[in-house]
This record gives sequence, C-alpha cells and structure tokens, in this order.
Amino acid sequence: MEPNEHDLHQSQTTPPTSTEAATPAASAVDHSNSPRQPAELQSDPAPLKSAAVQQAVPARPAATLKSLLLMYTAVLLTAVLTGIFSHYLLAGLHWVGAYRDSHGWLLYLLPLLGVVTAFSYQRFGKGSEKGNNLIIESIQTEARVPVRMGLMTFVFTILSHLFGASVGREGSAVQIGGVVANKLARLLPLSKDVRKIVVHAGISAGFASIFGTPLAGAFFGMEMAYIGRLERKALIPCFTAAYLSNFVALALGTVHEGHAIGQLPQVSGQLLLAVVIAAVAFGLFGRAFAALTHFFKAFYKKTITRPLVRALVSAAIVVLLMLAIGGQRYEGLSLWMMDEAFKGGASLLDPVLKLLFTSLSLGAGFQGGEVTPLFDIGSTLGSGIAQLLGQSPALFAAMGLIAVFGCAANAPLTTIMLGIDLFGAAALPYYVAAAFISYYVSGHEGIYTSQLIVHPKTVRLQHHAGLRLSEISHQKKPEGR
Repeated sequence: MEPNEHDLHQSQTTPPTSTEAATPAASAVDHSNSPRQPAELQSDPAPLKSAAVQQAVPARPAATLKSLLLMYTAVLLTAVLTGIFSHYLLAGLHWVGAYRDSHGWLLYLLPLLGVVTAFSYQRFGKGSEKGNNLIIESIQTEARVPVRMGLMTFVFTILSHLFGASVGREGSAVQIGGVVANKLARLLPLSKDVRKIVVHAGISAGFASIFGTPLAGAFFGMEMAYIGRLERKALIPCFTAAYLSNFVALALGTVHEGHAIGQLPQVSGQLLLAVVIAAVAFGLFGRAFAALTHFFKAFYKKTITRPLVRALVSAAIVVLLMLAIGGQRYEGLSLWMMDEAFKGGASLLDPVLKLLFTSLSLGAGFQGGEVTPLFDIGSTLGSGIAQLLGQSPALFAAMGLIAVFGCAANAPLTTIMLGIDLFGAAALPYYVAAAFISYYVSGHEGIYTSQLIVHPKTVRLQHHAGLRLSEISHQKKPEGR
C-alpha cells in the first residue's frame, strides 16, 4: 500500500464542495458543445447551461438535508440501543462476578468454556473472531460486520467472567456499538462516507456508556481506527452518540466506579522527574501488554493447529498458573486493584501478574476486552512507583490508569479526555505528560492490530507510514518509503 492511498481516507467523509456539486451542470454544458450535437444546440449553449444550473442548485440543499436527517437517525438509534446493551452487560457482569467469587470451583470449568467458545466462533461466527479489528476495518475498507458478532460477544463476555478469565468489558461494548451502527447504516440509504461516520459514532457510544466517560468516548470514536489522525468530520456525531448513550445507561440505573486524586502535591523538580520516570514505565507496560497478547495468540496458533485442542490447552494453562501461584484474585475485572492503588496499598507485583493473566486469557480466545485490565495494570503500577519515589499514590495511580490504556490503544487525546472524565481537570498537565510520553515510548505496538498508521510516531518509524500494525512484523522497511 502506498501512503497516498490512505491519505484518501482523510477525504472520504468530506461533503461535496460547491465545485463538486456543480459538476453535473458543467458536464451538461460541455456535452452540449460536443461536435456530435445538433447545430441548433451548439449555437447557443447559454439556455442549456442556465437550465442545468437551475436544476442542480435547488437539489443540493434538499439532498444534503435528507442525508443529515438519515445520518442522525442512525446515530441516535445507535446511541440509544448501545446504551441499553451496555447497561445490561454491566448488570450481567456484576452478577456473575459476585456469583463467581462465592463459587471458586467455576475456575476449573474454564477450559470447557474455552472449547465451547472456540467451537461456537468456528461454527457460527465466521469473521466475528476479529472483534474490534473488524469494526476498524469496516471504517477503513467497508468490511462487512455480521450482526451475530454483537450477540456472541455479549454472551461469551459474560461467560468468560463467570468462569474466571482475566478479561475486560469494553471490547464487547465497542463491538456492539459498531455492529448496531454498521447494520443501521446499511439499512438506511446512506452513502459510503456517511456510513463510516455512523460507525465512528457507534464506537463512541460503546466506550462512553460502558465506562461512563462521554468526553473520552467521543474522542475514542475518532481516534480508534488510525494512528496519528483524528477523524474530525465525525466530531459532532461522535459527541452526540457518546453523551446520549451514556445518558441512556445512567437513566436505566447504571452506576460506575469512582476514584479521587485528592489534593495535588506542590510542583517540584523531584515530582516532575518522577512523572517522567512513571510515564516511561507506563509506555513500556502498554507495549509489553500488547506484544505479549499477540505473542500468545500467534504461539498457540502455530504450535497447536487444531482449534478445539488449542482452546483446551491454552485455557488449562491459565487455570493451572492461577492455582499454582494463588492468582484467583486476578480473575475477571479485578476492580479491587484500582481501589488499592488509590489508597496507596498496591504492590508492584500486581500489575505484572494482571498483565500476565490477561494476556494469557486473551491469547486463549476468551471474550471481553483489554481496557479494564489495562486500568488495573496502570493504576497499580503508578501507585507502586509513587510509593517508591515518595510521591502521591492517588495522582500516579490516576496517571497510570489512563496512560497504560492510552498508549496500548494508541489514543493519546482519548487518554487526556479520560483523565478529565474520571478525575476532573485539575491535574490536566500531568495527564498530558503521561499520555504523550507513554504514547511515544510504546512505539508502533498496540492492542488493535488493524489500526492504520497515517502519521508515524517518530522520524525513526517513518517507514511504517501506510501500514497496519499487523503488517509491521512482516514488512519492517517497505521499499519506496
């Protein structure tokens, strides 16, 4: 792929300019002056030009208004439906989490669930196993997204948590938002460019409603598909979908966990140095999480060719390792980790073990997502570093929570907005520092392998321009770049 091919994406959602709108009229005039036209038409083209302009000009506002109405109909329906799905997904996860905690024997059945998951996706979910990467590809290349993907991820996310897999929840919400958006966009008579905007909005709706973070959700919908580019043309639809879906979830009774930074410390050279050290660590952990998850998936696929056997063995490894080191506390969402981090009671061993168990669980094919485990990893890592360096555990836990996720997702602006959503704007300079330092440290590694690199992160990585993350390992330095 040539970089200029992907630059076309930047104009795919651009509304027709006045010059483009006038093209039919100009074509009619040119055609009237053709030698093949009768002489009486060639002699005076002005009446024909005038008629063409009269027909073209009134049609454009009506067509534009219709397109806008249809687009926002799809965006609003997507937001409402996604908010409803997110509410019931969170309710289901809360119930199964409590049930699992009081029935520890369920962990022993995790390998069986692994086999059922692999069989179901192999037999009924062709293409659905790509998850959020398929949603990204539906934006980039109009890839088809099956409706069954939304249903399957909803069901198997809840089952994965019930039986003790260390996974998240946002993956399902974003997939559901993307599925609903894709379906509605194709049911309505929308252009290709408008359909893509609706899918951006669906991503925003899923992220905002599952975490209660509408500002971050709006930006995530614009950032998720590309590295180094914000899809600004989807800004208003993304904001609309994010805030409406969050409102719907809250109206249904959704309650989100909350933490506070408290009083900010006095700015000093020691504090700023600690922030830089922590941000570098956040970038390294985000990079390690993505790399390890992809490694386990590739390793299992290469070494165990039969899908059902692969699912059984990889899930059994998760169970045996948890039992061997007493890692049952890292099952599911592990929300206790964030609580401990903000209180200053986290250990630096916690982020390491959560990273390992989540990478193994996702590598084994369990559904759910990566973001909540990344919150756990980042908050405990930040808190542990703060305790070592004599800094505020709550402030560093907040920075770690947003930054490890942000660099793993390659979404620095979303990272900053997430901090504002969760902790307020008082610590904004710290969010910015943590977000961008970790973003550059993590390099071109990420949890979404279908992300397209529009603007590489550094000059040293310029040869990656125009590639997807999944293509980098196969083509380190393409010719002509």
